[in-house]
Amino acid sequence: MKKAQSSIEVALLIGFMFLTFNIFLLVITERMVNVQNQKDRQLIEDMSSVIEGEIELAAGVEDGYSRTFEIPQTLKGIDYSVKLISSTTMGTNYSELVLKYINFTKTHETVKKLPKNVDGIIDKGENNISKNAGIICLNTCS
Repeated sequence: MKKAQSSIEVALLIGFMFLTFNIFLLVITERMVNVQNQKDRQLIEDMSSVIEGEIELAAGVEDGYSRTFEIPQTLKGIDYSVKLISSTTMGTNYSELVLKYINFTKTHETVKKLPKNVDGIIDKGENNISKNAGIICLNTCS
C-alpha cells in the first residue's frame, strides 16, 4: 500500500511541476512577443519621423531647395510600405504620410499629417525632394 501511494504522489508531483513549467513558458513567450511587437512599432514610428523631418525641412526653406535622401528597403528585416497622399487627392488642407508594416499576423500603421503643399510619390530607396513655387515635390509631382 505504501509503494502504490508513493508512486501516485510522485506522479502527481511530476504532473504539477510539468503544468507549472508550461504555464511559466507560456507567460515568458507572450512577454517576448509583446516586446518584439513594441520594437517593430517603434521602428516604423522612427522611420515616419525621419521622412516627416525631411518634408518639414523643405517646408521651412526658400524656393529652389533640393536634396536627396534614402529610405531603407526593410526595417531590420521587416517589410513595410510607404505612401504619400496629397491634399488634392484627399480634398483636405493637409497631406498624409502613411507607413504600414505586416509582420506575420500583426500589422501596424502610422499616419503623419503634412503641410498642404506636399505632392509626389515617395519610394523605398533614393528619393529627391525639392521646393519650387511653394510646392514641396517628392520625386515626381502630378
